[in-house]
Amino acid sequence: MTNHSMDPAHLFTGPFDPSTPYATRENSRDGYPGVTHPLDLTTVSVPADRGMRRTLRDVGMWKLDPPGLLCNRIYRGRMYVNISWVLWHGDALPGISAADFEKLLFGQHAGLTVTRPKVTVAEKIVAGLMTWRLALGYARALAGRSRRLARALRERAAFDAAALSNRQLADRIPGLRQDVEIGSDWNTRGSIFAMTAIGALSRGAAPEFGHVVLPLLSDVGDVESAAPARRLRVLANRARQAHPELGSALATSTDRWATLAAQAPDLKRELDALLARYGYRSVAEFYLSSPSWADDPTPVMDAFVGLLQAREESRENDGHAEPDFPGLFPGTSPLRRGWLTVLARAAREGARTRELTKATLVIRVDILRRVMREVARRMVAAQVIAEAKELYFLTLDEVLAWLREGRTTGLAEAIQTRRQTKAALEAESEPPDLMIGLEPLEPARVSGSGEVGSVLTGVGISGGVVEGIARVVRSTDEMDLFESGEMLVAAYTDAGWTPYFTMAAAVIVENGGMLTHTSVVARELGLPALVNVRNATELIRTGDRLRLDADRGTVEILARIGAQAA
Repeated sequence: MTNHSMDPAHLFTGPFDPSTPYATRENSRDGYPGVTHPLDLTTVSVPADRGMRRTLRDVGMWKLDPPGLLCNRIYRGRMYVNISWVLWHGDALPGISAADFEKLLFGQHAGLTVTRPKVTVAEKIVAGLMTWRLALGYARALAGRSRRLARALRERAAFDAAALSNRQLADRIPGLRQDVEIGSDWNTRGSIFAMTAIGALSRGAAPEFGHVVLPLLSDVGDVESAAPARRLRVLANRARQAHPELGSALATSTDRWATLAAQAPDLKRELDALLARYGYRSVAEFYLSSPSWADDPTPVMDAFVGLLQAREESRENDGHAEPDFPGLFPGTSPLRRGWLTVLARAAREGARTRELTKATLVIRVDILRRVMREVARRMVAAQVIAEAKELYFLTLDEVLAWLREGRTTGLAEAIQTRRQTKAALEAESEPPDLMIGLEPLEPARVSGSGEVGSVLTGVGISGGVVEGIARVVRSTDEMDLFESGEMLVAAYTDAGWTPYFTMAAAVIVENGGMLTHTSVVARELGLPALVNVRNATELIRTGDRLRLDADRGTVEILARIGAQAA
């Protein structure tokens, strides 16, 4: 069993290694949007962090491998990605580059040179000699992706925390935590394979076939994060025809699930089945303290009602067909066409694998989430804590000590102190998106002025041109204001937002790259989308009329409708 210790003194601001000083909130805000609870950090984040390092151990890279966090950092309670470490990871592994990591996961850091340790000649030689181990890991990630997902779903369905004694729960938790580490390992392998294949295809297809890369990454099949949105579209389109008044009835109902059961029991059963299959999803999917869709299905119902009330039938885009690979590269020699076809197939398999392996990891986290719900219930019943949410201010070691020995010494004081610290951190302004050490950095220039006629630039990750009204959403609490046909503008999105994508005309986010959540789901739903539109939530206002051209990577502010219309 790997040692996963973490100093309680570093729960809200951790140390950093001066050799890896750069950190960013990009690509961490979706899984960790706010101030992290101690239990979330010690139960999930540390083993997931260690799982990310296993690919490096395969090629003999052990020099940066402490027991606590390294791939990520905690600063003022927020989780940051350690980009110095991540880009060093790209430098160290054969077949991929730091530039691929930067482009596909983080977008653009204009004019920034990220300091990181140098990979020595000796390390490169050792890594080259051990490439076979890395390749074997990729092959196993691809071959076992569906089997692992199915097994995780079965275990989630069968797991009954209430049937176990305190001691039995304590004995099971380390193994479940180990599952998170292993799941993170497979997710990392799937992600790196995807980046390696997509990067190689992008370079090999340039310049004359560069336009085929994004379409190849769309509709790849088995995209777990987009599947519930697709199923919602199908159900809504069917319901609009069979039950034309259902949308109005649900919109005005005080108990929408009861209304649905009364007016369309067949649809209620299908939505229940959707939640049974995908209920492990949540906003802030690596927070044990965050409610899953199974705990709170409001996002699913919100999206379903919005689709029912839409003026036009939503696009199903529910088919899947493999492209004519050789036909994508006309006029090339047989040798080059064959090589590009191999890369194109690998890129699609990589994108598919990354989604399946990430889903498996999230299911493992959700099993732990359900365990902790049961532990909180028992601690409240035993009057150890006053309410269930107090549990998340404890560390895993403290929870295990109570389960095994009934130890309560110091728990009340620890909860009070950490609650106060978390509240103080949440009251502060959001820390910088990018920093070196503990100093903030300006990641990129502001894109545009925000006046009528100004053009903001970003990275088009799902093609199309669309005009519409903007809805700026700064937190999930504002998602219930979102209306069908609006253009979603946000700093980031995560898997818990996916149902709302079904209602959107387009998506614009400030962060991300080609393989982040927004990009993958938008492509699968055929939704025009831009990422890396810097300061979009400040320059665009709710009610503005926009024209998004994802093919050119631009969004133009056509008109300011103003606060009254918003």
